[in-house]
Amino acid sequence: MTKRAVLTVSIVAILIVSLFVRIYRVSDISMLYTLADGDLVLVENISAGIHVPSYFFYVDKHIYDREKGIRRGDLLAFRHPLEGRLYLKRCVALPGDRIFQKEKNLFLQIGADSNKSCLLAKKAGIETYRDEDGCWLKNPYSGYYKITHKKEVSGPVELIDYPKTLIPPHNYFFMGDFRDNSTDSRFFGPVDYDRIYYKVFMIIGRGRSLDDLLRVKWL
Repeated sequence: MTKRAVLTVSIVAILIVSLFVRIYRVSDISMLYTLADGDLVLVENISAGIHVPSYFFYVDKHIYDREKGIRRGDLLAFRHPLEGRLYLKRCVALPGDRIFQKEKNLFLQIGADSNKSCLLAKKAGIETYRDEDGCWLKNPYSGYYKITHKKEVSGPVELIDYPKTLIPPHNYFFMGDFRDNSTDSRFFGPVDYDRIYYKVFMIIGRGRSLDDLLRVKWL
């Protein structure tokens, strides 16, 4: 095989691989302390459906739908409904779930089903909250991920309280792990499935120098 043929095959192979796996650089701190500004993650375009890849442009469409590949707690890259660029956040609620936030506490009702939520809470040891709409999981992700709040942050109101919301079909609710420094679904609402491009499956870039960390704007 000639050098030109090897180069051609290599380029084609890279392009094919990039359809399904690519590197994503975190460019903010909304996912602290799971991810920090400058971290690198590997994302894939298979398990949650095959999306039209983003090559300097965006087409909000899946070539192959597989919504069941998205689970609560997944880290996903989706296109911001207003700004148009890709954001990386945690999926905290699936279609059919109910959520609300009160005094910075997140409440989740699985499938809008009070009994199912209570059974899951008992099985997993998650704190519950009860009101006129039944049983809710209280801060269900805090036992598994480092969810961060800053006491000194008192607004805007979306960071503190969010009304009861039933997640529509084919939509997903996203939040940052650094809850007081995240522009997420509390501001722009649930995200349509076709705007979800990639799913994170590996963190590959950590351990920056202190000089790098000192340049991060935390708030």
